[in-house]
Amino acid sequence: MAEVGNLTPIQKEIYKAFIQLSEKASFTEFILAKKIRENLKFEGKRNAGLSLSDILIVCDCLNQEEKFYSLHINSVNEILIKKETQLCELSLESKQRRQKSEKSMTIFTSRDVSESGKSKKKNGNSGKRIERKKMSVYDNYD
Repeated sequence: MAEVGNLTPIQKEIYKAFIQLSEKASFTEFILAKKIRENLKFEGKRNAGLSLSDILIVCDCLNQEEKFYSLHINSVNEILIKKETQLCELSLESKQRRQKSEKSMTIFTSRDVSESGKSKKKNGNSGKRIERKKMSVYDNYD
């Protein structure tokens, strides 16, 4: 059994997003990923999905709190998350199919979460715009 304190950084962000989206009856993994990007103010990986294993661990934590969610995987291997009144399991065949498709997907990782907190400034520019100077090719021709 997973506990909230033992979660990886991406799993903690998934947990926060689940709590924030708890008023909705159903939502997709991409809505969940969008909420995570908003919380982190993360600009990259616009079409990134979430790992099924991370979502299952977070759902296990939520089940301990008597908040039940069921996962449904459609024919294009997208995850639909529905709020339920009792525990529902995902079939083994759909888990395997989703995990195979994740090999070709862009997935959010804990590394993305830790990198989102770092500043994106390069070369110590301190936010200044780079000055442009016009150069003429013909100035030193003579």
